[in-house]
Amino acid sequence: MGWIKDRISMKISISLIVVLTVIMGLFTYVFVEKRGEVLKETMLTKARTIALVGASSMASILEDAIDSGRFTRAQIFDADYHNITEGPLAGTTPPKYHTAYDEFLDQRIQKIQDTVLAEDSMVVFAVLVDRNGYLPTHNSIYSQPLTGDPSKDQNWNRTKRIFDDQTGLAAARYSGSDGNKVLRQIYPRDTGETMWDISAPVYVKGEHWGGFRVGFSIQQIEDAIAELRRTVVVSMLMLLAAASLTIYVVVLRVTRPLKRLTEVADTIAGGQLDETIEIESSDEIGQLAQAFNKMTQVILKNLRKEIDKSTRLIEGLKEAINQLSTSANEIMAISAQQSSCSNQQASAVQEATTTSEEIAVTAKQVAENARRVEAQAEEASTASTNGMKAVEKAVEGMGGLKARVQTLAEAMVDLGENSQKIGGIVDIIDEISDQTNLLALNAAIEAAGAGEAGKRFSVVAKEVKRLAERTVDATAQIKGLIEEIQKATNSSIMLTEEGTKGVDSANALVANIAEALNHIISSIQDTTLASSAQETAQAIAELTSLAERLREQVEEEA
Repeated sequence: MGWIKDRISMKISISLIVVLTVIMGLFTYVFVEKRGEVLKETMLTKARTIALVGASSMASILEDAIDSGRFTRAQIFDADYHNITEGPLAGTTPPKYHTAYDEFLDQRIQKIQDTVLAEDSMVVFAVLVDRNGYLPTHNSIYSQPLTGDPSKDQNWNRTKRIFDDQTGLAAARYSGSDGNKVLRQIYPRDTGETMWDISAPVYVKGEHWGGFRVGFSIQQIEDAIAELRRTVVVSMLMLLAAASLTIYVVVLRVTRPLKRLTEVADTIAGGQLDETIEIESSDEIGQLAQAFNKMTQVILKNLRKEIDKSTRLIEGLKEAINQLSTSANEIMAISAQQSSCSNQQASAVQEATTTSEEIAVTAKQVAENARRVEAQAEEASTASTNGMKAVEKAVEGMGGLKARVQTLAEAMVDLGENSQKIGGIVDIIDEISDQTNLLALNAAIEAAGAGEAGKRFSVVAKEVKRLAERTVDATAQIKGLIEEIQKATNSSIMLTEEGTKGVDSANALVANIAEALNHIISSIQDTTLASSAQETAQAIAELTSLAERLREQVEEEA
């Protein structure tokens, strides 16, 4: 059943049918209630007419009896009721009575009363009663012969009885003085049936004689209203079924362009961005299709522009990364050269240290054995010359190392500048990402404005937004990498500056060694043997100390 809920035609049809059902239900309820009221009023009018016509007929019969001399006025108004003690009606419960005019009325009015009952099934009784509630002649239905069964006789032989209950007396004594002409009462009959009691006053020779009572069955009125209700409900259900089918067919036909619009939106969401909707009408759906085509073209154009920008930006980023990789390789090569030069410097210093140690041994031998001073002096001179050559090599190595370190420092500065340029490129990427996010937001707004059809197009907006988010993530990673490279570059620059200072210090120490060796050579050549040995031992000690300091410094820098 889920597909029914997802179809707009079904939603519209169901909504219209529900509204129509409610309207028709309310109409049925109001119509039945109104018709029920009308039916009750019609029945009341009919009962009123029967009562008035019956009262007039009864008055005419009684007046004719007086006018014809059959009865006197006193006899017609006789209220001296005699209990029936003989015949089939004697000894009944409730008791039966008779007057002088009973037989006459039995012959004249019973047929009239029976005719009223025969004309309308809702009329239960139509009887004449005097002012005391005495009923001289009942309808034939309720004047059946006695059976001896009190319950049956009470129901089916109700003639010649005095109905002095509250309803009976009110009907008999109603004079019409209130201007309504008839009196309507709810009559709880002693048979258990509830009905309307409609009575009209009977006047004989201008004097109130009694009334003509008509009993209408409320149950039959309710049955008639229920039948009316059933008929109207069935008719409304049939009308609702026909209207529902018509609504569904019409809505399905009207919403057919929306289905086509949804299919095109699905096709566009699947990647076929050049798909358009054929406009078949100029109504609201046609205008929606036209707006959808326009929106698709605009967004497609903007999306292509942004894709081109992103492509160019990625190409530039790749080129910058390649340059950064090349610079890093150059840094690594320069660092390797620096390490190599440091190793060469350490070797040269080691050689100088070894030579100094040898000179120290020789000096000790000169001090112990003065006889071999000259020979040892010559050996010291030779060793000093070799040390001088080693020192010169160390000086040359120091110069080359200083040049390489200077080159490394310049490369580090260039690398720092390139890192700053790459940082600028990353800022451009951030700006494009923000624009892409803005485009995605505009696309989402356009999709939301398009209503139900725009939901399909929102997929494109989500893909654009996801591309922007991925670009932001990549930019953040590149930015972090660039910051690490910049930190490493700054550290390398600082280390290079410290290396340059160390090389300068090493050059100073090597110069001191060279000066000491020159001093040794001069001392050997210009002084006496003893003084030369003493000075040589002192100079060698200084040389050894300087060489040891140089070696330690070079090892620290390496």
